[in-house]
Amino acid sequence: MQEKRLTSKQVNLYGFYLLTSSLAAMVQMTYLTIFMTDSIGIPAAVVASTLLVARIIDFFIGVACGGIIEKIRMPWGKYRSWLLVFRWIIVFSLVCSFFDTSSWPLAFKVGLSFIGYFLLNAGMSFTTNAYYALGPALAGANLDDRNRLSARGAQFMCVAMLITSALTVPCVTYLTPIVGNANAYLIVAVVFALPYIAGCQIVSNLCKECDPSGKRGDAGIPASTVTLKDMVDSVIHNKQLLVLFMAYTIYYIGLYVISGLGTYYFTYIVGDFMKMPLSMTITMITGFIASLIMPGIGSRLGKKKAMVVALAVYALSYACVYFVGGNWLLYTVCGAIGGGAVYLFSSFGANYFIDCGEYHLYKTGKDNRMIAISMYSVPMKIGMALGGAIANYGLAFIGYEYGMAIDAVFRNNFMLLLAVVPAVLVLIGAIIMQVGYKITDEDAVRYAAENASRYAQGQ
Repeated sequence: MQEKRLTSKQVNLYGFYLLTSSLAAMVQMTYLTIFMTDSIGIPAAVVASTLLVARIIDFFIGVACGGIIEKIRMPWGKYRSWLLVFRWIIVFSLVCSFFDTSSWPLAFKVGLSFIGYFLLNAGMSFTTNAYYALGPALAGANLDDRNRLSARGAQFMCVAMLITSALTVPCVTYLTPIVGNANAYLIVAVVFALPYIAGCQIVSNLCKECDPSGKRGDAGIPASTVTLKDMVDSVIHNKQLLVLFMAYTIYYIGLYVISGLGTYYFTYIVGDFMKMPLSMTITMITGFIASLIMPGIGSRLGKKKAMVVALAVYALSYACVYFVGGNWLLYTVCGAIGGGAVYLFSSFGANYFIDCGEYHLYKTGKDNRMIAISMYSVPMKIGMALGGAIANYGLAFIGYEYGMAIDAVFRNNFMLLLAVVPAVLVLIGAIIMQVGYKITDEDAVRYAAENASRYAQGQ
């Protein structure tokens, strides 16, 4: 264990950003599709195509943003600048996303919705990567402090999801008779987004003295000499980053298969859609409790073992879902166990990728840590696209039709798709991590300390 250097106030201020960013993003992530179809009248097939194109473009931005951040210099700090500028773009994106275009021609409806979705997700790619880069700048080479920052952020994110889950639908329902359904979504989305402006400013103020300007002499991070070839090589030749990337990607594919089928489970298998928000609230409450307990257990296990154990428990939990049928309470229990176990490793957050960046710098002398950090969000983007595709094409494969009568054959096939397919995927991710990942926590401490020492000697 290393002596803690950061105060609790610093840890809380840094983590608070993730509360505000999650509040800003969750309304669009959860409700944009139903807003586009039901509130402004865009056909479902057009919605699917619009979001698919936006997600493909967003994927490439997610891959490239780390290198862009490394190359571009703005006057308010290497990383802080992105937070200070893009916070306004992100709030504007929500206005575009939930603007009432119900009376507009279809092409204009689609265009504005596309702009809103694209700006929020592209903006979040830059601000999130900049935010995670400020973590090691604030904590230095102290990995215990890095883990404290990450764990507190995970707890704040859980609080944000609980808030949006509990309040969004009641607030929209209350406002709809007053301002109309579309404007109700707009008001709620913007109100939830406003704290993000303050969240960015708080992190900016906190990290003002440690944010590197890109010149030697700032926060122990040397000037970047990253080329385009380096960006490709840093992923291809960093074997530990590749292993981690694959394990995370497969986990997210399984996660988004489950996410994509949840509404169908409650509508057709349970037969009561209104049980879904109750189930989600229970899961989020237990998740918040887990976020307080599991990080400590994960720290004792170590990063590798924590992730392997968590994914194995998650896979087992959803394998059990296959046997619960329409019993939504048992489904919720299984989901709560699996979701709670995830906090064993999710509390480490981007630190896995930071460790891979430190490893690569230690081994090669090339500082591509920002590139490694930028890869943290890419598995989620791939998982969202592929997991959603597996869920939708899987439904078509097993013969799903809107309003269909459910028989025993369909029920069995659906439960295989909902439970067994993601369980197998997540288990594969656990095996990849167990077999291929070699960076121990002791190695990570040594790499970070040695890299900092080399830099200090080079000043």
